[in-house]
Amino acid sequence: MTTPPNQPSGFNPPSKPNNVPQQGFQQQGDQYPGQPQPGQQQYAFGQPAAPGMPPMDPKAQAKAAKAYAKATRPWFQKKRFWALGLLLLLIIGSALGGGSDTPAKPKEGTVAAAPKNKAEAKAPAEQQKEAEVAAPAETVLVVTADKLIQDLEKNALKANSTYKDKLVTVTGRVRNIDAQGDYFTVRGTDEYTLTNIQIFINEEQKALVSEFSEGQTVTATGRVSDVGEFLGYSIKADTIK
Repeated sequence: MTTPPNQPSGFNPPSKPNNVPQQGFQQQGDQYPGQPQPGQQQYAFGQPAAPGMPPMDPKAQAKAAKAYAKATRPWFQKKRFWALGLLLLLIIGSALGGGSDTPAKPKEGTVAAAPKNKAEAKAPAEQQKEAEVAAPAETVLVVTADKLIQDLEKNALKANSTYKDKLVTVTGRVRNIDAQGDYFTVRGTDEYTLTNIQIFINEEQKALVSEFSEGQTVTATGRVSDVGEFLGYSIKADTIK
């Protein structure tokens, strides 16, 4: 063996053992921190069993691994999410479809059901008109001004129950005419009686009443609105002749 330069004679450098690994490399068979030793039992998810703990059954370990995988799934892959979404869609569809009061239109090509009888085929206006015609007409009491005045002077209470709110046709003589054109009064044959019969008129009747004169005989039809022993009768005229 040739001695290298600058080294004393008889120097032999130590040789490296073949089983010493180079720095920075892992030899086959070495264990990483936390890695189970060969033959050591494992718990779920690859974790080594703690010293003194009983080994986990393989079936239980597989079941635990399955539960862990199920719990860590993304939220959109869970059945609960889809069930809630479907329920929400059903509620919205029910609210939109059932909230309308508009009746459904018949589909094209279908024929609307014909009325079962003639009464159903009549328009509401015609039915109302027939009901008005069928209703009995209100009785109109035809009296003279003398009759009204006599009944009131004899018994005011009876006159009130007999004529108030009733339709009457009264004939008498004009006593006076209101300057504002609101009413005129009529009397019987006794021109000195103090009992009045006031005939109230509307705008359309003012022109006719403006042509009346005192003592003229007129006939008015209307409803008696008030009866009193001092003020007499108040009648709202419908027609005047």
